[in-house]
Amino acid sequence: MRHSGPVVTLLPLDDRPVNTGHVAGLAGTAGTRLRLPPAGLLPARGVPADMDGTARWLEEAAGDSDAVVVSVNQLAFGGFVASRRTTEPLARTLARLDVLRRIRAARPELPVHAFVTLMRTRKSDGAGAEPEYWDRHGRRFFALSEELYRAEHGRPAAVADARAQIPEPFVADFFTRRMRLHAMQLACVELVAEGVVDTLSILVEDSTVESVSTSEREWLAAWIGRLGLGDRVSCLPGADEAGAVLATRAALEHAGLRPRVAVAALDPDALGRIAAYEDVPVRDTIADQVAAIGAVLVEDAAQADLVLAVHPPGLPPRDWCSGPEQPERPGGDAVRLAGRVRDLLDAGRTVAVADVADANGADPALVMALRDAGLLRSLAGYAAWNTAGNTIGSALAQGCSRLLAAGERQLAEHARTLTHRLLDDWGYQTSARRGVLAAGTALRPDLVERELGDLLADLGPPADKFRVVPGSVCFPWDRPFEISFELQHLEEGNDRR
Repeated sequence: MRHSGPVVTLLPLDDRPVNTGHVAGLAGTAGTRLRLPPAGLLPARGVPADMDGTARWLEEAAGDSDAVVVSVNQLAFGGFVASRRTTEPLARTLARLDVLRRIRAARPELPVHAFVTLMRTRKSDGAGAEPEYWDRHGRRFFALSEELYRAEHGRPAAVADARAQIPEPFVADFFTRRMRLHAMQLACVELVAEGVVDTLSILVEDSTVESVSTSEREWLAAWIGRLGLGDRVSCLPGADEAGAVLATRAALEHAGLRPRVAVAALDPDALGRIAAYEDVPVRDTIADQVAAIGAVLVEDAAQADLVLAVHPPGLPPRDWCSGPEQPERPGGDAVRLAGRVRDLLDAGRTVAVADVADANGADPALVMALRDAGLLRSLAGYAAWNTAGNTIGSALAQGCSRLLAAGERQLAEHARTLTHRLLDDWGYQTSARRGVLAAGTALRPDLVERELGDLLADLGPPADKFRVVPGSVCFPWDRPFEISFELQHLEEGNDRR
């Protein structure tokens, strides 16, 4: 029997839970049937996927879908990490886009939303998802990126000196990789111009104001403007939230909705700050993410379908992934923002909270203020993870999915998704991960599970309706950066034993 809601096929960025399970939770809230690739087509830990198999699956799945959302990194390169490491000739990777042309030819009316990333330049040594030479030269590449940006913008620069610090073969390799990805981004813009893809999001991951990423974004923006595609193609900060944003957009479009979103902030001027790992003010990131999800910004909260309450970048800056010790900050702004959220909820508004005060985790003061005021159960969305783009997009996707929720089952799924984000963004990223980073030894899921259980019990409603499924906590990519866990709804009268 066909599901009553729309069928949205998603080819995700990779297999991590935020790109798969989190999107599935949002789809459950919105009444959408989310179709994901079989597990065998999404290898773990950044191993390149079977791209021929992926293309066949995508083309077949599109046949009876109501919308398709496609990660070009996964389609053309076999994954997010693979797109940074690939040495394949450009012609071969570009040819993999032809499946989208075949889908368009077979289903001219099918909405197709695509996203592709613009490669980061990390300010640290350590290869990780980068080529091996990043172990010794990561910081030097970051310095070279800054000097190239300055030179490309007519400012005094020291490109030659910065370049001399890195063996030339590594420099050539790195910029050849970037050139291939830039060509892929332009090819995706052409797909929009051809009418093959309806919307395209070019996600700028881990950038700074002065970087080659910013230069490349500006080059793309020029071509988008020349082609008159600004209403269908955007360059914006983010990456891991894109699947959730675009899958939610597909559900909204199927329902004929274009939500009106208002922004609430204690100090609107603070939205002019640039968050860590981004190259534009937070207010621009908000506007771009609102457009990406298919909503429209409005000034008056009373006229909005959804109010996005934003906790702006704090001073001094904090990054919960840079070490266990972070500077203390007064919690007055957090308490006042919670009061603003309470007033909005009392006025009948639907409110989602985007906490971008810190990088890679939540401001604990805001979570406690929201909890103490008894507001967590009434939120349409909450996010405070990784970068501002990730957080804002995720909060919007939750809030817009909540607008589509109808019936107890969908509302229960919303409560689960909201609780999951709270426990991940605040419970793990801000709290439990600090112990993992400080230990610096083997990863211990059992210890993390115990701590998450204690933190969950401390959150109050709606978290008191759930428990962490025993044995479900794991580190999906064998690193402390992210975890996976499952939440189980407690039947009335049961406890957490």
